[in-house]
Amino acid sequence: MWGFRRYVTWTSFISLRGVHDVIRPITAAVIEGSWAPAVVPPPYDALTSEQRTQHLEQHPHSFLHVTRSADASHEHPSEHLRLATEGNAALNELISAGAYTEQHKECLFLQKIDAEGVTQRSIIGAINLAEVDPRPHEAVHPGRVQALAAHFRQVRSMSSPVVVTSRSDDLDLRLLEESDATELVTTFTATDGTQISLWEINSHLETEFEVLYIIDGHHRIAAAREANFDEVLVAYVPPSELCIGSFDRDIDEIEFLPRKTIDGLSKWCDVRGSSESESTKPADKGVLRLRFGDDWFWAERKDPSGLDSEFVHSIVLPELFGIHEADDPRLSYHPSGAGTISTPATIRLAPAELEDVFDIADADLVMPPKSTYFFPKARSGVLIISC
Repeated sequence: MWGFRRYVTWTSFISLRGVHDVIRPITAAVIEGSWAPAVVPPPYDALTSEQRTQHLEQHPHSFLHVTRSADASHEHPSEHLRLATEGNAALNELISAGAYTEQHKECLFLQKIDAEGVTQRSIIGAINLAEVDPRPHEAVHPGRVQALAAHFRQVRSMSSPVVVTSRSDDLDLRLLEESDATELVTTFTATDGTQISLWEINSHLETEFEVLYIIDGHHRIAAAREANFDEVLVAYVPPSELCIGSFDRDIDEIEFLPRKTIDGLSKWCDVRGSSESESTKPADKGVLRLRFGDDWFWAERKDPSGLDSEFVHSIVLPELFGIHEADDPRLSYHPSGAGTISTPATIRLAPAELEDVFDIADADLVMPPKSTYFFPKARSGVLIISC
């Protein structure tokens, strides 16, 4: 049963509380502008399994061919190794074909992503894992960490940055973008319409923070430690540039009676039907949206204390659906409202608050997996560093 847990995984984390965290310049290989639309894929967890398969078939040069090792999260380690080996071969093919240009000096990068009606800027660099310990807020799936670690051991590089932030909002990246301290490296439009721009930062930038928090990439940083990487690629996003959404929980391959399930839920929530004119996205903490077939319902928690995701994973899923683990194969996650829903049931949550993320991380606690969805997502394949 999920509760707020101390952050315990099968890989150890080094505590450096009180020491300032520094993001370092990197030497990177950057995607060629002419290759970028064919190579840079949509975010991995924004695609369903079927959509990923379709994307791979339609885009033979997609970086998803390199990073698809996460598909083996529930498989035997031999499958981890097979996909990791195939991913390494796909990476070498892209490099041999001239898809990347090596930058010959160390620098930090400024990245801007325009997607989903939102603009997000970030500083791209690296952190030394022996010196910096960003605070996590979510638990990880051991199977996915194992699969990613196998991938890292093969490719000995990173392209998908771990997204981090801090409580401080002193760094104004809009002003940096407009200054003469940056030099444009590449700008392109990805296949899904996302606009991505990358600049070298040619002057000193203060990138020392009292504490860094992991926003996205808990599995990547755990896998990098397991693979004995010295450094991890990171994207620092100031709090003011962050947008928070939520993940839907889709439930499949399970038999249940909707009316009986609703009656059971009434023990903890006030439940009512929903009209077609109402939004399917809850906006307030303590209010859930549930779908059974084509019918949507509102469920307002009688005791709204704690996180909605915690309530779902500790009560709703085990008590009403018999699902006790967050990585149960009958349970899948995708960004709220994205894509076509084909499963028998869906649970939809309101977005968590950023302050919840900070407070839980500071207390050495974790949320259930996929409690937060930060967007726009940093893309893989834009640049690569050796690790």
